[in-house]
Amino acid sequence: MRIFSEYAKAERFAVTFFLTALIFLAGSLAYATPEYSERSEQGCMTCHINEEGGGKLTISGLEFAASGYAWPPEKGYRVLGPARKAIRLGIGSLHIIASFIWFGAILYVHLLLRPGYAERGLPKAEVMLGLFSMAAVGMTGILLLIARIKSLNVLYMSAWGRVLSIKILLYIVMVSSAAFTISYIGPRLRKKAKPAATIPENGVFDHRTLEAFDGKNAPAYIAFRGKVYDVSNLKLWRGGTHMKHNAGHDLSDAISKAPHGDEKLSDLKIVGAYDKDLKPRKSFAQKAFYFIAYMNLLIVFAVLFVIAYWRWGL
Repeated sequence: MRIFSEYAKAERFAVTFFLTALIFLAGSLAYATPEYSERSEQGCMTCHINEEGGGKLTISGLEFAASGYAWPPEKGYRVLGPARKAIRLGIGSLHIIASFIWFGAILYVHLLLRPGYAERGLPKAEVMLGLFSMAAVGMTGILLLIARIKSLNVLYMSAWGRVLSIKILLYIVMVSSAAFTISYIGPRLRKKAKPAATIPENGVFDHRTLEAFDGKNAPAYIAFRGKVYDVSNLKLWRGGTHMKHNAGHDLSDAISKAPHGDEKLSDLKIVGAYDKDLKPRKSFAQKAFYFIAYMNLLIVFAVLFVIAYWRWGL
């Protein structure tokens, strides 16, 4: 069953990854030459060497493309030769692949697994994947920016540059939130994964509070029909284990099916009540993690919108 479960997870990830890829490819592979002609109010020969069928671009055409299809092309854009264009194509491909991995992982984790799966600590595999993809997107993005513009003035002097600036800003926000999550929230989530063995002030245990009293480094408590019993002094519960049962859990069903009845509990000390429906109080680190997780999910959709607007809205 576990194999099928892992296969199902991998299949869902592949579907999410593929859909994300389609969104990016739709923005990068679409062509609309008549649209450009209407936008610039210029004939085909202004940007193309051959009037019929488009084809190879003139210097004006290259500047028009480099300026984000704004007419007339503004100063500050870099026009590349064939060799540099080929290098830029390779860097751009790596940029898109890294973006696929990063955004695909975010969509998979937040929409399918849900952030709660990492509530007790950030999985190392996801952390390493995120760091690699973020670094790759950042480095390739810088190289692509250098290959596209001559001056940073372009980032605020043109509509194309302003949209790019928004995209860069969103990237910085995501990287900053990731750094905060890994350096500050992650260690606290791992620390919170094993709660301290402390009796609640109101005397009512939830499942997380009860888990701490496992009989190993703390007293051995068990819950039975809404009450919490101390079994620490029983020889049969040494080390927090009796037969196949472990301390720190609700054993109402298990004791009901045992050879003996609940009379074995009559002489034990009752230390509190147990509410199986009581939800554990979330720590600041857990609340911050949920906030950042869903914030990044919204930013992913914002980036996709910016890319679409960059391509079709300008």
